[in-house]
Amino acid sequence: MARAAVLAPRGENLPWGIPASVVLHMLLLALFALLPPPMRPKRPQDEPVSVEILTPGQLRPAEQALAAPTIPAPVPPTVTAPTRPTEPPPPAMIRPTEMLSAKTLADPRSRQVRADLATFASEDRMSQLCNIEAMDQIHKWKADFQPDRLVAYATAGEKIKGATINADGAAFRSRKNWYALKFNCELSPDGESVIGFEFLVGDPVPQEKWDELGLPAVH
Repeated sequence: MARAAVLAPRGENLPWGIPASVVLHMLLLALFALLPPPMRPKRPQDEPVSVEILTPGQLRPAEQALAAPTIPAPVPPTVTAPTRPTEPPPPAMIRPTEMLSAKTLADPRSRQVRADLATFASEDRMSQLCNIEAMDQIHKWKADFQPDRLVAYATAGEKIKGATINADGAAFRSRKNWYALKFNCELSPDGESVIGFEFLVGDPVPQEKWDELGLPAVH
């Protein structure tokens, strides 16, 4: 059953309605002023993160691909060619600047040698001049050597080309011992004097090879 609104008769005065409303509002405002300020909501603390360790067998194929370590491609080893042992360079030839055989032959004590040379054929005379030059130069280079005989073809034949003689297998005797020798000798165009010479003294020749090489011993 609907309640009927009771209305005041038109024209009647309500002397207490307005003052009562004003007083009520003032009481409400005073009450709100006495209330404590609203509290700010607390921020939720960070919740711990749960970590689960999975074995490779528990991962899906895509996850296994991401988890698999990246292995760099193997670098092929550098192959270097084997180095051959370098052979030491051959010893340098001794090249004197002064020729000595002409001075030796000019000595009065060499009169017989000069006479013998005059009887030799051209190539034999050239060979003997180079032998004399070799013995003189060896003694001047090292006074301990006292050459008294020389064989230009002891281990290899001498080569004569024009006015040049090359003896790679020569040997000379000094103080009853034989030594290997190599020399190159250049003569004047007429073959009568030595104008250029170089030599290299080698090791002693073993005594057991003297007879084989035609190197006479001194008794």
